[in-house]
Amino acid sequence: MNDNTRKEQELAKQVETALNSYGFNPKLFAAAIPTMHRTLQQSLWRLIKECVKVIADEKTGHDDRNMASHMEAKKMLEYFKLHGRHIPFV
Repeated sequence: MNDNTRKEQELAKQVETALNSYGFNPKLFAAAIPTMHRTLQQSLWRLIKECVKVIADEKTGHDDRNMASHMEAKKMLEYFKLHGRHIPFV
C-alpha cells in the first residue's frame, strides 16, 4: 500500500467511525462546509461525486440495509451524466 492509498484508507476509516456513532449529526457536519477554503469545498464535492459513483455501482454490493442509498445514487449518477460538469481544482 503506497502512502496515498494509506491516507485515503485512514480517512475512510475515520469517516466510518464517526458515522457509526449515534451522536453524529450530518446536518452539523454539512453546516461546517462553508467554513472550509473554497478550493477545498470543490475538492469535497469531487470526493462526494466519487462516493456517489461507488454507491451506485452494481458491483459494490448492496442489500436491504443500503438499497435506498444505492437507488438514489443511481439516480444522481444519471443526472451527473446528463448535467454534471468537470469540477476544477482552482
